[in-house]
Amino acid sequence: MQTAANLANPLVDALVRHAERRTGSRMLAYEAVGRMIGTTASWVRKFVGNQPVRLDADTFLRIRASYQANCDRWDAQADEDRAAFFALGGGRRCNGSGHERAPGCGGRRASYARPASLCRGGSAGGSGRAVTDAAQSMR
Repeated sequence: MQTAANLANPLVDALVRHAERRTGSRMLAYEAVGRMIGTTASWVRKFVGNQPVRLDADTFLRIRASYQANCDRWDAQADEDRAAFFALGGGRRCNGSGHERAPGCGGRRASYARPASLCRGGSAGGSGRAVTDAAQSMR
């Protein structure tokens, strides 16, 4: 049986990693995530480091809501970036004739699958599957 802390830990870790990439500092990331979920940077640092801290139901729900809101925003941004890429002609598909072939196509049919993201179940940094599993089990 998984506890709320086991479910929330990968979510908080993903939020911290994203904030760290955005801010360039792990300590600033702890502060940003702490503000986002209504706790302190110290609490976030201890929670991600698996030190004993109290996880209230309200905090758990804020973690889940923050993670879901960020996932929705990240997925929307990925969709916009993908649409802009294809609009610029970067994603021309191969066709059977000799016209409009994408570079490196070689006459084969290319498959353009959607890249997986952390929120949609792909792996990013190794813990993407655990994050997705945890998010799915909370629904």
